[in-house]
Amino acid sequence: MDYTSQAETEARIKTFMESCGFKAAIGTVGGFGFGALIGLFMSSMSIGMPMEMPGVKVPGQKTFAQRQQMTAIETFKDMGREMGTRAYSTGKNFAVMSAIFAGTECLIESHRAKHDVVNSISAGCFTGGVLGLRGGPKAGAFGCVGFAAFSAVIDTYLGL
Repeated sequence: MDYTSQAETEARIKTFMESCGFKAAIGTVGGFGFGALIGLFMSSMSIGMPMEMPGVKVPGQKTFAQRQQMTAIETFKDMGREMGTRAYSTGKNFAVMSAIFAGTECLIESHRAKHDVVNSISAGCFTGGVLGLRGGPKAGAFGCVGFAAFSAVIDTYLGL
């Protein structure tokens, strides 16, 4: 391989790695991993035996009497399933949030041709607004303001 073809290959790789799709994909994978760790940690802090409410049946939830009859191995497996479910669920949520934020920030940065705090504040506002819209326009507005403020604080603190 001569120097020219090696330089062309390196340029193509660099272009690919700087693309918004690649940055969004990296954000998605990283967000899922980080969210899964948070979900795993948070599930270990939750109450292991939920209280039964008279007349309320939760699909798949064991009653108190059924939990008392479980062996230690069954209890351990049940806890593992609950922790895995929580880790997966939280990981998916963080993956979606990271994909929206990273993709939006990259698109804004590409359009503006600047790398500054305005990009992350705008991307934070868009991400929070999109995620908050499920709760209505008021929740979308609060999500926009909250994510934008958080993005501004993080960028200011980290000096990006």
